Amino acid sequence: MKKQVIVGIDVSKSWLDAHLVIEDNEFKEGLRIDNSVRGFKKLLKWVADHTQLDATAWLVCMEHTGTYSYKLNLFLQERGISQSMVNPLAIKRSMGIIRGKNDKADARLIALYAKRFAETLELYELPSEALQKLKAQLVQRERMVNMKRQLILANDSLKDLPERLIHQITKQNDQLKKQISRSIIELDKAINETIRSESSLQSKAQKMESIPGVGIQIAAHVLVSTQGMTRFKSSRKFACYCGVAPFEYSSGSSYKAKTKVHYLANKKLKSLFH
Repeated sequence: MKKQVIVGIDVSKSWLDAHLVIEDNEFKEGLRIDNSVRGFKKLLKWVADHTQLDATAWLVCMEHTGTYSYKLNLFLQERGISQSMVNPLAIKRSMGIIRGKNDKADARLIALYAKRFAETLELYELPSEALQKLKAQLVQRERMVNMKRQLILANDSLKDLPERLIHQITKQNDQLKKQISRSIIELDKAINETIRSESSLQSKAQKMESIPGVGIQIAAHVLVSTQGMTRFKSSRKFACYCGVAPFEYSSGSSYKAKTKVHYLANKKLKSLFH
C-alpha cells in the first residue's frame, strides 16, 4: 500500500493534531483542529493546499483511541480517503529512545511511522452498523454485570452487622439486583436480535455455538473483536490476539524458560475462552 501523502493524526477528545509528509518532504508546521466535521473539512483543505495529488494518494494514520476517533473515521470513509489505525505500542517501540511528549510531537511520530511502514500497514474500515450496535450492547452488558457484582459484594460486606442496622440497605440492594438482572435478560434478547439482523453474523454465530462450551456471549465477543471474522488472516494470529497461543522463551543453551502465553492480548476474550 504505497501512498505519497501521509497525514499523521494525534487524536484527543476535543481536538486533533496533524502532521504532513508528502513523499520525502516533511512539513515542519503542523495543524490543530477541532474534533468535529468543521475541523475535518479544515484538515482536508490544509492537505490539499500543500499538494496537487488527489485524495486517492492520501493516507491518514492514527492510533487506536476508543471512540474519540469515530467521527473522523466515519468522515474519511464517506469520502473514500484511505486510513489506518495503529496500535500505540507499535509506534512507541519503533522510534527508539524519545524524551519529552506532546500532541504535536506525537502527530509527527505517527506520520513518520506510517511513512516508514507504508508497505505493510493495513487499511481500516468501520465495522457494519450491526457490529457497532453489538459492541455497544456488550459494553453495556459488562457494565450491568459489574454493577450487580458490586451490589452482591456490598451485601456480603454487611452480613456480620445486626439486621436492624442494615435491613434498609440490603433491601434496597436486593431490589437493585433484581432490576439489573431483568435489564441483563432484556439486553441478552437485544444482542440475539442484533446478530439475527445480519444473515452473515447469524451464520457465523451459529457455527461458533456448535462448538462445545461456546455460547452466545463468546460468539458475540468474537464477532465484535474480529469485525465479523474478517480482521485476521489466519487462526494463528487470532489465537495470539486472544492470548491462548503459547510461545517459546529460550536463548542458546544457557536460558530456557517455561513456554507461556504473552501478556499482550485481548483480556476479555482470553478470560471467556479459559
